[in-house]
Amino acid sequence: MKKKIQIGLLMGLGVLSSLIFVACGPDARLDLVGNISGTSPRIDQRLADSEKYNASHPFVTLRAADENYRVYVCTDTHITTDMSRWGSFVDAYRQDMSCPVAVHLGDVVDAQNHFQDVHKAFEAMPKNPLKKDTVMVVAGNHDICFSQWPAFLETFKTSTYYFIVETPQGQRDLYIMFDSADGTVGSKQLKWLEETLEWAEGENFRHIVGCTHTHFFMRDGSQGVATNFSIEETYALLNLFQSHGVDMVWTGHDHSREVTQYKDMTCIIVDSMTDKDKKPHYMVATVGEKITFDFVPVVVK
Repeated sequence: MKKKIQIGLLMGLGVLSSLIFVACGPDARLDLVGNISGTSPRIDQRLADSEKYNASHPFVTLRAADENYRVYVCTDTHITTDMSRWGSFVDAYRQDMSCPVAVHLGDVVDAQNHFQDVHKAFEAMPKNPLKKDTVMVVAGNHDICFSQWPAFLETFKTSTYYFIVETPQGQRDLYIMFDSADGTVGSKQLKWLEETLEWAEGENFRHIVGCTHTHFFMRDGSQGVATNFSIEETYALLNLFQSHGVDMVWTGHDHSREVTQYKDMTCIIVDSMTDKDKKPHYMVATVGEKITFDFVPVVVK
């Protein structure tokens, strides 16, 4: 009887550990109620919410000013009240006339009640009157935990979509934004990815880039097993993307930069920009006949 009790206790602790890791990571508050009652909606519901918005808002085509343009990419800002690092990133891409779009790969905020603050600060930051201001965002695990998905949805409207950047000479690049905030794309979103990539094959895009929060590869392991893809799902996504000509996949989540080559596809984990980081960076991708990238240190004025 004593052994049975011990085994039962260990199993119970194992389930609790899984819930802690899946919720938001080993250093975050546990959204245990959300995991049990569903107050943090899982991927199928988030996909349905995103597609509801998408149905009445066609995906956009952005115009680059140059044949070689730049995309500024950040992730894991984990904003609470300090907007200085986020402000530095916003100021950098707004002043770059060769940047038609910036991308945030998720974990915009750290905990509850900050999406509205981020939006207000963003609107108050100095704008460049000579260019349009576009930031594309996907949700991260911190953006959906603690019942925050409705606030993310109100602020950013969708987390599954794509956009196109077109150059003056008519070259078109496709950027696929997909939701992996709880460590899976789900079967329904996987079908959406398959259909989108099959459609893209007939569109003669110069480049295809996948953008999501959860990384495909991880050597650092700073986030433990928090909302990571299963091995089987990683394999399926890698082969789906590589077989359909995806050039790059940009991700975050791990808080530690990594660049991994899988056949002819480059998978990048971008540095985080949290207040805890001693050397925060963002990425600037230069898109032309090839895509090159640099990691730029955040300069807080």
